[in-house]
Amino acid sequence: MAGRDVARALLDAVDAALRENAVSSLSLRDVARRAGVSHASPAHFFGNKAGLLTAFAVRGFDSLAAVVLAEVVASRPQDGPSKLAAIGRGYVRFAIAEPPLFEVMFRADVLDVRDPALTHATQSAYALLTSTVEQCAQEGALTGHDPAVVAIAAWSIVHGLASLWTSGWLAGRSPVDDPNELAALVGGLFVDAVVRDR
Repeated sequence: MAGRDVARALLDAVDAALRENAVSSLSLRDVARRAGVSHASPAHFFGNKAGLLTAFAVRGFDSLAAVVLAEVVASRPQDGPSKLAAIGRGYVRFAIAEPPLFEVMFRADVLDVRDPALTHATQSAYALLTSTVEQCAQEGALTGHDPAVVAIAAWSIVHGLASLWTSGWLAGRSPVDDPNELAALVGGLFVDAVVRDR
């Protein structure tokens, strides 16, 4: 197996392992076994457990950006606020589909947060949000709100919604059973109240 294929197989094995066990239980030996490679392979390619999980998180942020962009394209937004709502829906859709990956992406305690690839991936994903908020500002939709604060508020709302749903805390509390429908309702509420500010 070529080096790139081994690395990919190891990351796939991390995903499989985390669908069965907590991050704290992850071992390099188990990941290697699942990937069908030597026990030394994870350390060879990623250095240590933090390096392996960091590469896994980078994959996550890249995938998040792709899912968000796909949602934006599919929704064909006519303006900045509509695009912002689509970004929120895409964010929640990704989190619901990939709960172990979503968790690891935001576990700074298990990642090498200074890793350049992780920094690049997180900044690229966040730029999708900030550029859209800037578009809203240019269209006159923010009505005096600080774009940086609006971006943080928008992220906080969809991240909180995704975390509450995946953890099960919204069971029996949501008026709808579909997390994507709930994301549309919550995102629409935020956009109408804060961005369009009717």
